[in-house]
Amino acid sequence: MRMALAEAAKGAGFVSPNPLVGAVAVKKGRVLAKAYHKKFGAAHAETALLKKLSPEDARGATIYVNLEPCCHVGKTPPCSTALIEAGVAKVVVAMQDPNPIVNGQGLAQLRRAGIETEVGVGAQDARRLNAPFITYITQRRPWLLLKVAQSLDGRIALANGKSRWITGEASRREVHRLRSVYDAVMIGVQTVLDDDPELNVRHVRGRDPIRLIADSKLRIPESARVLGHRDASKTWILTTQDIDRAKLARLKNRGVRVITCQASPDGRVDFRSAMPLLAEFEVSSILVEGGGTIHAALLGFGLCDELIVAIAPMLIGSDGRASVGELALTELNGAPAFRPYRREIFEQDYWLYLEPHVHGNS
Repeated sequence: MRMALAEAAKGAGFVSPNPLVGAVAVKKGRVLAKAYHKKFGAAHAETALLKKLSPEDARGATIYVNLEPCCHVGKTPPCSTALIEAGVAKVVVAMQDPNPIVNGQGLAQLRRAGIETEVGVGAQDARRLNAPFITYITQRRPWLLLKVAQSLDGRIALANGKSRWITGEASRREVHRLRSVYDAVMIGVQTVLDDDPELNVRHVRGRDPIRLIADSKLRIPESARVLGHRDASKTWILTTQDIDRAKLARLKNRGVRVITCQASPDGRVDFRSAMPLLAEFEVSSILVEGGGTIHAALLGFGLCDELIVAIAPMLIGSDGRASVGELALTELNGAPAFRPYRREIFEQDYWLYLEPHVHGNS
């Protein structure tokens, strides 16, 4: 199953909004073949695997796959039917597919055909690998990863907004790798005003994500670099009704997608209403690289599925800009809490990977 999960991970950045799926065929203690779902619309992992096997090898084999085989006709035929027709003896699955059109039906079809099934091997790793897909399917919103690059004292920029560069080159390469596997990278308009970022993938090979800017008043400069990409259709702006209509028309004429959302009481974009709108456009994962204001807003709405804090060994001081803005807390047990599950060192920078944690739970 670890081999199947490793295969599945190869599809990151190419299969969304489909899940990451890998499959391995074993017979008489020998691995016969491995395969994975390579891109959206291409063959699923199980079908790709069977194509690598001769009919004799497939018959009686055990198939390991990190997600329940599909049993419906979509862009490709049902994988459960292909496994049955191939005459495999057993299918070992890490987790059941949460998609309502599958959700146990693929396994049931295999069992009815006399194929032995086993579910739950490597389930925790499988859920973590496909956490964006699970959230997208079950909650109809994108999975959100907040990435914060900060000093030892929790500052992401100087008082004047300058932040290049708090973390080192190795950290920046890793951020660009993350961009390449997420559907969208999101910032607030203040980051555009301060840093004028491009929000593309440069330091590694990979595809550019959707460039998503939260801009409730449409303050983005029309000369901003994020608006200057050839593929303007991959630049999206989340805004509200209270905007300059002439500027809106000019942005749309350039090919920029502008999504009008509800406004929160403070006049900013209401992210709770924005996320389902993005899911309708098949955005299943978002990497947030914003400033303290957008971080505080998302945390306040409970929209943080994972947090990465990249800590640089420097001190900026209390006049620097905080990594998280005002949360208006009155009790500590109301503070967003997290549990670290992984640690990495990128040259001089220390990265903490954290998942939400409920107060009082061990």
